[in-house]
Amino acid sequence: MDFDLTDEQRMIADTVADVMRDAEGAAVWQSLVESGLLGMTYAEEVGGAGLGMLTLAPALAAAGRGADSPPVVGGAILPGLLASRCELPGFDAAAALENATPVAVALPENAARLRVENGVLNGTVQTVLGGAEAQVLLLCLDAASGSACGAVDLTAEGITVTPLPLLDGQVAADITFDKVAVSLSQAGDDLTGWMGDAAAVCLCATALGAAQAMRELTREYLSTRKQFGRPIGSFQVLQHQMVDVFHETEHFESLVLAAASACDGDDAPARQKLVSALKRFCGTRMRDAAAACIQMHGGIGTTEEYELDRLVKRILMADMLFGTSDTHAERLGRQVADAARKDAATFAMEVSA
Repeated sequence: MDFDLTDEQRMIADTVADVMRDAEGAAVWQSLVESGLLGMTYAEEVGGAGLGMLTLAPALAAAGRGADSPPVVGGAILPGLLASRCELPGFDAAAALENATPVAVALPENAARLRVENGVLNGTVQTVLGGAEAQVLLLCLDAASGSACGAVDLTAEGITVTPLPLLDGQVAADITFDKVAVSLSQAGDDLTGWMGDAAAVCLCATALGAAQAMRELTREYLSTRKQFGRPIGSFQVLQHQMVDVFHETEHFESLVLAAASACDGDDAPARQKLVSALKRFCGTRMRDAAAACIQMHGGIGTTEEYELDRLVKRILMADMLFGTSDTHAERLGRQVADAARKDAATFAMEVSA
């Protein structure tokens, strides 16, 4: 796989970087709208750009470097990915883009406490990214046969939206339904699985940007902070730690791009294997790299006011949402075991012949 970025990838990433650098707070969302980035993943026929995951990854990494944590993944990426892959009764994607309507997505991971019976919603979807600002909620749920997709107007009666601040500064939401009618359409068997994997890759891509910024911040600190009359970066033990952080970040980037490319393909087992490997790496090796950066900073690295704090927290959130490193390790283990059993059966057949 070629890991060199294309001109298109660089252009989009630079645009996102400019937006995240020049705007703060609510102005970030308005800048995303004005720059056309809100429609990155919507289909071209409804006014979007129809970008694939591999093209998006560098842009999300650029967003991960920003000072604020706007709902880029939940409000700008996931809705377009879902709308371009299934029919959503009651949702006009073109109108949503034209009016810059805030939209969020609920996946099976969010819907453990949601019940759908005879077209009526009861219960709660939890930790919906972008849900606090959303006016429309798109549903992509597991069904008896395949996936079920639909849209709900969050301004309707019987709906309560409870903002939920997350560790990294994002504001998600728990959304409770009390006898709310919804029209659902049937979609492909793998849609919920694909959406969950795509969401995981998106968060890991933002964590990649945070990790790269964390690495640069730590290297700068080691070159300027002095002890015993010289920069602490001249001490061999810290140089070794910095090399480990650099190596882990480069490995993480390779996994992000490989998993994003797999999401653009049609090989579901290969996609699942790469996404689970990525999530496992994020929750183990990148957590260790973040801890090493905190340690190299000393006391200032533990303060919330310092820039390192928000970068580390983005890595932690990428591990926590859409399957932890442990759940993805279990999935990866099942795949390896299934492949081993298949190979063993094939080998036995060849021997007996």
